[in-house]
Amino acid sequence: MDEDTMALLIPILGIVFGIGIAVVAVLTGHRRKMQRVELRHKERLVAMEKGLELPPELEDPENGGMRSRSGALRSGMTMLGVGIVLYFALDRVAGNDVALFGLIPAAIGLANLIFYFIEGRRKTNGNGTASR
Repeated sequence: MDEDTMALLIPILGIVFGIGIAVVAVLTGHRRKMQRVELRHKERLVAMEKGLELPPELEDPENGGMRSRSGALRSGMTMLGVGIVLYFALDRVAGNDVALFGLIPAAIGLANLIFYFIEGRRKTNGNGTASR
């Protein structure tokens, strides 16, 4: 192959294989989630047939449940730190106009921290004890 053809094939193959890997990851994740739902359903049917108490539904973040507070705190602190560092790094290298893009991850981190604190207030009632 000549260099022009090779230079044309590299990005095309990179895009095709990249999208292919993403599709496979989504499909396997969906299949795994469906297997978990099916197993949970079978478990509940067997428990009902035997007259046992049904196991409680667990809130699983992978199954569309609410995100945990600790996860929000961790990602909020990380994104806020990355955004602030990125802002100062871009300001030093490329100028103030470009540095404003560093505030995007900082804003995402701030939103996660706000979620963390709001979720904490929602789970505690007025006298400081946790409510369920």
